[in-house]
Amino acid sequence: MENETILAKLAQQDNESDAAETEDLPTFKFLVFSVADGLFALGADDVREISSSNEIYYVPFVPPYIRGYANRHGQPYTVFDLNMLFENTPLESETLLILKSETDQVAVLISDVKEIVAVAEREIFRITSDDESSRYYNGALNLEDTEVFVLKVDTLIERLERDLERS
Repeated sequence: MENETILAKLAQQDNESDAAETEDLPTFKFLVFSVADGLFALGADDVREISSSNEIYYVPFVPPYIRGYANRHGQPYTVFDLNMLFENTPLESETLLILKSETDQVAVLISDVKEIVAVAEREIFRITSDDESSRYYNGALNLEDTEVFVLKVDTLIERLERDLERS
C-alpha cells in the first residue's frame, strides 16, 4: 500500500472515528498487515513508521526469528520475523513496521500493509485458547469474515530477552 493511500485512509478513518465518537462508542484504530499468508494488526498508535526497501544486517548468535537489525535514520532496530517465529519459515521481504517503544528499538518484517481500520471495542474479541502462540496476541478482529490477530509486542520483546539469557 502506498504512503499516499495510507494517509488518505487515516484521514478517512479519523472522520469515521469522529462519527463513531458522537455515538459514544469507544473505537480503536488498527493497522492491518500481512505476513506471508496471515493477517495481523497492531494499534495504530504503536506504529512509528512504515519503511520499504530496507537492508537487514545479519547478527550472529541470536534466535532465528531475529533477522538482524535495520538502520533507520542512524539508529539500529531489531528486526523480528513473525513468519519464522510462528511458521518456522523465513519471510522474504524488505518492508518493516517500525514500532514506537519507550525502551526498545524494534521493527517487524511484514509482507504488505493491507488497511487501517477503526474498530469498536465490542468488536475486539479475547483469545481464550491456551496454546503457545496465543500469548502473543491481545485479541482478534473479524474483518470481512477473516480473523486478524492483534499482536502483543511486549510479549515478543520478553521472548527475545528470555531466549538471549538462555544462550
